[in-house]
Amino acid sequence: MAVGAPCSNTICRWHPSVRGFAKVDAIAMFSSPLDAAIRAFKYQADKAAWAYVFGRLVLGWLEAHADDVADVDLILGNPTPVNRQPVQHIERILAAAAAEDTIGRWPLAPYRVLVKPEPTPRSAGGSWQAKMSAAREHAAALRLNEPVTGKRIILFDDIFTTGAQTSQVSLMLRQAGAVSVRGLVLARTPWGS
Repeated sequence: MAVGAPCSNTICRWHPSVRGFAKVDAIAMFSSPLDAAIRAFKYQADKAAWAYVFGRLVLGWLEAHADDVADVDLILGNPTPVNRQPVQHIERILAAAAAEDTIGRWPLAPYRVLVKPEPTPRSAGGSWQAKMSAAREHAAALRLNEPVTGKRIILFDDIFTTGAQTSQVSLMLRQAGAVSVRGLVLARTPWGS
């Protein structure tokens, strides 16, 4: 999709009050070789070092878009279950980014603010309806350990496919008092290709 072209994703075409998020920025496309690296990191215990690479990509994107995100109060990960194996990949990426942010420029909160105590059904590979149902269950299972009232939030995730989870978690954060939520993803799927 060309820069400035209308988004062909169904949820992105919904009004922000319905979808929950203002917009979603993708650092890259979910294509080779990045797709293999993300999958390896998520599912293979010996690939945990990818967190440092992905964390640096997040920091690089934030630095490159500093003016656009200057008003952000909190950067949260779309949480994974606390007992996820082999690794809580979203939290680990943001923790790596926070460790690299030696001057504390970015309000990264990898673990403490938004947590997922228990697993919920996975949505990968399911139909659009199954993904939306799983996203609702995911958002309902999340717990806020700190208030987000009045906060402008970036919700980070690894992959943006349908946007169902980003939408449902953003709606939950907005209902909890966040002023705005926008997404930032490591990669998004190439719609329509």
